[in-house]
Amino acid sequence: MLARVYSANMVGLEPIKIEVEVDGSIGVPNLIFIGLANKTIDEARERITSALLHSGIQIQSKRTLVNLAPADLQKTGSALELSIAAGLLKMYEEITANTDDTMFFGELSLDGSLKKIKGALPLALAARQMGFHQIFVPRANSNELEIISDLTIFPIDHLTDLINHYRNKPLVPLEPKHFQPHQSFSPELTFDEIAGQAQAKRALEIAAAGGHNLLMIGPPGAGKSMLANALVSILPPLSETEAIEVSKIYSIVGLNPDGLITFRPFRAPHHTTSQVGLIGGGTHLKPGEISLAHRGVLFLDELPEFPRICIEALRQPLENGQIELSRATGSARFPARFILVAAANPCPCGYLFSNQKPCRCSLPVREKYYKKLSGPILDRIDLHIYVQAVPTKNLTDLLQNNQDSTQDVNQRIALATKIQMKRYEKIPSLTRNSELSSKQVKRLCQINPAASQLLNQASSKLNLSVRGYFKVIKVAQTIADLDGNQTIDRQHIGEALQYRQLSFDRSR
Repeated sequence: MLARVYSANMVGLEPIKIEVEVDGSIGVPNLIFIGLANKTIDEARERITSALLHSGIQIQSKRTLVNLAPADLQKTGSALELSIAAGLLKMYEEITANTDDTMFFGELSLDGSLKKIKGALPLALAARQMGFHQIFVPRANSNELEIISDLTIFPIDHLTDLINHYRNKPLVPLEPKHFQPHQSFSPELTFDEIAGQAQAKRALEIAAAGGHNLLMIGPPGAGKSMLANALVSILPPLSETEAIEVSKIYSIVGLNPDGLITFRPFRAPHHTTSQVGLIGGGTHLKPGEISLAHRGVLFLDELPEFPRICIEALRQPLENGQIELSRATGSARFPARFILVAAANPCPCGYLFSNQKPCRCSLPVREKYYKKLSGPILDRIDLHIYVQAVPTKNLTDLLQNNQDSTQDVNQRIALATKIQMKRYEKIPSLTRNSELSSKQVKRLCQINPAASQLLNQASSKLNLSVRGYFKVIKVAQTIADLDGNQTIDRQHIGEALQYRQLSFDRSR
């Protein structure tokens, strides 16, 4: 008897429907997989056979053929094991019900119990998108699927739960829950704990409010890493759509916690990270750090110490908010809409223009250090600031006289975010940190004549590129939003221009 059930496989974040066909015939007893199954699936024959035996199912002495269609697509992962077992149960007539509206996902243990799988969230969303009405998944994955509605989800612990469900002992489906942002999240560091650094805090506030990229240059011990870590405490909360986007990425790599990710990610890879680790790739095209930082912050400390090939690989995601990977085994596209926060020393020794120690670097050494960051990369960073170390004698007074609390900053950012969301309703394809074309700037940003005149004068003097010109307008728009103004005034352009003067120019 030919049996057919359905599952799905992920190629990057793109789901592919898998049709599992199982057929038995007279011949040497064997379980044969065809359809470009990888080593993980090929080894599943022993787990599936053992799981069926421990579930009270007698294995029939047949030559059993399992076809995974489409045949020209490489099948990876262990999530297909439950569907193959379900196909065998249908062939054995242990399951007689119609399963054409059902998908099966799960990894089997030798005793028949179900283990947690990677990618449960995108697989479940794919099933709903393809028109399926119900799915079976391991109970260990149920927490991350509670947000999904319009789909009947049956969590199971053991293969016998599936068998009993079709023997008139129906399972209780998962009950959907409402999305709750920032659930059980408390940042390790807040603005209240940082002494001084008013300019740097202001730049971080603008970056958080408008999704702008930021470069901080300063001597060792100035607090660059601390400032970057404090940025998480003032980021606006994730919306439901953004939380699902982030959770899908973490789900396919197995890094998601028990439930939906409701806070913005903060990723800080070491400068020895490889290009594959940073942008993604590998044999099975997995997302890298830039995608794990999607809708959050990517912090690159000691930016010039990263390999140049890694830094230049950031051009496309900084421009388009996504990364496209092509390999001999296939291609994949991952989202990468993050806020880049980079930190660097002003020179290799770190003490150029510092009051703490004299600089030991010669001019050729400093020039070589600066050349590690190309003009196109620096041009894609909206905010450039120089962070000077705070004198230790002033630390106590600065902490006691800290004017801006994290709560005050959060309120201003919430107001700015609300204004931006209303503005971008005119163009649904845009998000807070999308690149704006000249036509979009003209449509969305209202600049008064005095501000426009100042920008035109400064663009000639500072030799701004076209990209830099529009980035100044976008930063100025964020500053105006923080002030609650609908129009970009002269002071907003003036403050935005301060951040376009490259910080490395001060170090030359």
